[in-house]
Amino acid sequence: MVSIWHDATMAFAVGFPPLLQSLLFWIFASLVVHVCQRLVEHTAFSVDPSSRRISASQAALCIGCIVWALDVVGLFMYAELAHHVLELVPALSGLLIMAVSARLTIPTLSTSASKARIVVAGVWLAAGMLTGHFAITWGHVQSFSQVNVLAIMASMATAVALAACTAIRHRSAKLSMLTPRYRAQTWEDKVLCGAAILVLHWMLVNTFALHLGDPSGESDGIALLVTVLAFAIAVALEQMSNMRSDAGRQQLLRRGLSMMRSSATAQNAQRDMQLSLIADHLHRLLHPENLALHFQPIVDFQQRGVQFEALLRMTDTTLGAINPETFLLVCELQGKTPEVDRMILRNALDSAKAWQAQGLNDTTISVNVAPITLLDDRFAPWLREELALRGLPPRTLKLEMTEHAIIALGTEMVAAIHTLSAMGVVVWMDDFGAGYSSLGMLADLPIAGIKCDRLFVRKLPQDSRRQMLLRHISALAGEFGLSVVVEGVETVEELQTLAAIGLHCIQGYVFSKPIPAAHVPDWHHTHMQPQRAALQALLRPAGSTPFSALPPAIAPAPGL
Repeated sequence: MVSIWHDATMAFAVGFPPLLQSLLFWIFASLVVHVCQRLVEHTAFSVDPSSRRISASQAALCIGCIVWALDVVGLFMYAELAHHVLELVPALSGLLIMAVSARLTIPTLSTSASKARIVVAGVWLAAGMLTGHFAITWGHVQSFSQVNVLAIMASMATAVALAACTAIRHRSAKLSMLTPRYRAQTWEDKVLCGAAILVLHWMLVNTFALHLGDPSGESDGIALLVTVLAFAIAVALEQMSNMRSDAGRQQLLRRGLSMMRSSATAQNAQRDMQLSLIADHLHRLLHPENLALHFQPIVDFQQRGVQFEALLRMTDTTLGAINPETFLLVCELQGKTPEVDRMILRNALDSAKAWQAQGLNDTTISVNVAPITLLDDRFAPWLREELALRGLPPRTLKLEMTEHAIIALGTEMVAAIHTLSAMGVVVWMDDFGAGYSSLGMLADLPIAGIKCDRLFVRKLPQDSRRQMLLRHISALAGEFGLSVVVEGVETVEELQTLAAIGLHCIQGYVFSKPIPAAHVPDWHHTHMQPQRAALQALLRPAGSTPFSALPPAIAPAPGL
């Protein structure tokens, strides 16, 4: 301990910089922290792997450059180093080391969900930055044998704390969208980091015994100082501008992909953060047990029986309730859509098989799938094997796809649907009317039916134009031999209006909310027939049965 203290007192030969120089460096360091945080955030909010790699590479290069510039500018604070000229090879070596260390650690610091991995990456980043500093100041060192152990230990601890704590706070700021106890990083945090960097730089300068100049002499490095500052500012401004452009490009990409599965969720900054959080945890979420399914009944009041549509429901201990549309969009961006679709299909078929054992025979389930899943040549054989494995006839399953996907993919999708139809699995057009319908293609599509989007039902009893539109859709579908289901029916008035139009197959809360898979048999045996009878009574001519006549049996099954 005495030896360490003696070494420290001998090696702290460079005094703390004067007040004005310290203040200017402090401001510059705080701005550098702000820019670095924005760059890391941009990398973290990217979702697809390609964007993450590109963003991480650009962010690492920029962070390496501006931290290098900050380090070089800091050398001008000390009067003892006034006459030392920065040597080209050591300076460029330091720049290379800082850029490489940032490139190796920024992906983990920006996207990892593990605090342990963040700390390890913070240690590597700190070690790389310190090594880069020592490379820059190589020509200033008088003797590498005279080491200030206290200074180097304090420097390493400070650098690791800055890197790891800032990254963990960044993760906390992302989670603040879901967990209120976290708060976003503020300018007070950045100013504190800037002060820590000022002290860190002074300790680094005093790590080894240096060649000291005359403090009273005049510095001849003003031109170099201005050049380095201009370089740092230009790199930061250029990258910030590119960041805004890239954010716009990624948002357009997400909008385009979200059209492949109809989505009513708005695209905004909050949703972008939720997308990136789901992407960070996707490896953990992509397991069958996490993909819980609820089933919403589809009833045709002119035919017997009931169908069910499988609806994804997800809840995570860290992320809370996860919007299924958001989760599926992340899977699309990450290239995991075929994998997750197959997991959902297996879960749905397992549920149908389990219902058979409880007396639900001839049950039909509908599952929404993405176009990339159907276009895979191996999908149809795989689906045939899964049905055979469970002893389920192909008619058990119906596949649903949005009209955007079916129409946009044209002949390829038509061929894929024909293959499925040949094995007995029919395809329906989901969310009809919610996007860019093409009536010209409707005659050529080998689909079994259409599901009218809930937009048609909005204010339907009072809207004669919507009633007329649905009447024409019903007539057109009948001419083509297509069945029609109307989604989102929530009130008895809407149901009666649809019946008057001639549409009797509906899906919505007026009949039942989505039901957990395990509760479907109980609902079917005890609630389905009374609810159906009650609603059919209300579809009689006006005045025969008042709305208030609904019996208690229409209450949802336990657990809903």
